[in-house]
Amino acid sequence: MKVKQRSAAFSLLLAWIALSAMLSSSVSAEEEGAAPAPTTQYVELKPSFVANFGTPGAKLRFLKADVTVRVNSVADANKVENHIALLRNEIVFLLSKQGDSLNTMDGQEKLRQEILEKLRAKLKEEEGSGMIEDVLFTEFVIQR
Repeated sequence: MKVKQRSAAFSLLLAWIALSAMLSSSVSAEEEGAAPAPTTQYVELKPSFVANFGTPGAKLRFLKADVTVRVNSVADANKVENHIALLRNEIVFLLSKQGDSLNTMDGQEKLRQEILEKLRAKLKEEEGSGMIEDVLFTEFVIQR
């Protein structure tokens, strides 16, 4: 009886060792063979942007927007955070020069694209890469 118990325990131990070896080799193969998948990061450009805008001679209007940028790595998020003041400055000037185009969704989308292009260009000047993947308005309020 004891021989059968020892044999079964030994077989179980061998199976566990073999399974552990297979799992660890597949993980290391994944780590070595493939580049790591992008880790999406979101950087909020806080505090909210508040700007006045409008066409000359028309009633002055106000805009409040919360802006978040999307990048593909923690390193890129850190680089964006290092240049927050520069990026916020660019956004404030873009918001202030807007006219009546913000009344439509197309106008707001055009503004979003313009912000994206401007931020990428500024980061390319500073870091050598325009690492921002997207710009998101998490809040967008216009006083008419």
